[in-house]
Amino acid sequence: MYNNPPAFQFYPQDFLTGVMYLTMEERGIYITLLSIQWSKNVIPKKRLALILGMEWENVPELIKEKFIDKGDYLINERLFNVSEDRKTYVEKQRLNGQKGGRPKTQTKAKKRSSLKMKMKIEDEIENIDIVYPYLNDEFIQIWNQFKIYKSKEFNFKYKSTQSEQAALSKLSNDSENEAHAIELIKLAMANGWKGIYPDKTNNYGGKNNTNKSGYSTGFKEEIIGMLRS
Repeated sequence: MYNNPPAFQFYPQDFLTGVMYLTMEERGIYITLLSIQWSKNVIPKKRLALILGMEWENVPELIKEKFIDKGDYLINERLFNVSEDRKTYVEKQRLNGQKGGRPKTQTKAKKRSSLKMKMKIEDEIENIDIVYPYLNDEFIQIWNQFKIYKSKEFNFKYKSTQSEQAALSKLSNDSENEAHAIELIKLAMANGWKGIYPDKTNNYGGKNNTNKSGYSTGFKEEIIGMLRS
């Protein structure tokens, strides 16, 4: 048989509202009956005379209204429901214990563990130092200026250490030496280019250039010839 825990939740405001029209003696009888029900699961009628000093028939009507008469015993419906909910919860926990715990919680724990590991790996990757193709302070300073320029002019930032390293590797491959690399970076900033080289869709690459169409050298020479004739 299921036994209730030693205590049950007591809501003072609900209790005071429920006993508003009871005398102090009647309130004592009421809380005594609730206590018996919680400890015994039901209230046996045959023990009332000994406990309360009166039979159930002599109990005040305002108190009787708070209990359901089941013949040999009484119950307060609200307290009975609290006990049943508690019993259901305990049984559920017992069954989960037999199955080896709560698998859903374990699954979530595994997912959190995997996520933490992934974040740790990403952090380790991000903490890899940039390897500059040229170690001279002048090159490193001009490269940092180029990053600031790209951020202010185009709201662009390298998404990762790897993407910045790839850009530096390309610059190293395209430049003959350190001086040439620095010259390429300065030229890009002077012409307002987003990258080291001008946009292929824009002959000049400048931000203020509104002519987006490119003309072939032959076409330009033909136009110049017409103007001179």
